[in-house]
Amino acid sequence: MNQEDKTIAISDKSREFGAMGQLLRELQDEEREQNDSSPEETPEIGITKNTTELMVEINATLKEIAETQKSILEEIKRSK
Repeated sequence: MNQEDKTIAISDKSREFGAMGQLLRELQDEEREQNDSSPEETPEIGITKNTTELMVEINATLKEIAETQKSILEEIKRSK
């Protein structure tokens, strides 16, 4: 079955449902066009971005902890 036959078959089926069938077909066509023009972001990319953001935040927190520990250690050395 080629593309034209599929379109005709879809058109015939949409006639069974009247205006609602036509509306549904138009919405599906629009969705297909949008998907073709702007491919969706794969979940893996989103996960990678989130993981990277978390790692940056963890790194910053660890730096703060290290600085705090360093200042505490310096304060202990001064008080001895």
